[in-house]
This record gives sequence, structure tokens and C-alpha cells, in this order.
Amino acid sequence: MWPMRSIPCLLAMWLCAACAPEPDQAPAYLIGIWETRAEGYADQHIFIDQDRIGFGTSAIAANGYRITKIDETREGIKTLFVVSYQDAEQAKYQLAFYYEPSGGGRITFKNQDHLIWIKKTATT
Repeated sequence: MWPMRSIPCLLAMWLCAACAPEPDQAPAYLIGIWETRAEGYADQHIFIDQDRIGFGTSAIAANGYRITKIDETREGIKTLFVVSYQDAEQAKYQLAFYYEPSGGGRITFKNQDHLIWIKKTATT
């Protein structure tokens, strides 16, 4: 049986857990597989789903990370995204990229503007 003085502590812990912010989710237009034709990266891809981001050479070999926060800032026709994510060991990372909606969407890393990532179209 719980002592009466433990109940307020348990209620406080429950309230803190209930009020914790939910991780951000990626907007629908970012969800998908992104590829580039840039030399040295042609076999690489980025995948983004609602709450994960990953990098790799195939869906099997991709490393997936849980998205914890997404910041979005408009800069003219581009949108700057800063995606915060973490791995299974809770190590934290960030990826900053510009998104342009033209042509089905393009992603360009903020620190590597020579790499243009295009959303892979579904094949039937």
C-alpha cells in the first residue's frame, strides 16, 4: 500500500509526463524518399516519414532516427527547415536544409548547396 504522502508525488510525475510536448511531425510534402544525382552521392538517399529521418543506400541499410523537433522559417520562395533528431542512445543531431516546392520539391542542405535532392516518384 502507498503511503498518503507518496500520492502527490505520483500525481506530479503523471502531470509532467502528460504535459510533455509531443515530438514534431514532418509536413506531408517532406515525407518520402529523396535522391540526388550529384557525383559521389548517386547511390545515397534520405527518407523522411512523419516522425523519422534516415540516410543510407537502401531502405534496409538506412539509419533511422526519431525526429524530436522541426523548426520552419520562410526565406523568399524557399523554406529553411532545421530538423532535430536523436538515435537510440539519445545522441542528438540536427540537419538544416532548404525546401523549394517547384518541380515536385527540392531539398538543398544549408551547408552543401551543390547537392540537390529530388523526391523520388512512385513507380507502378
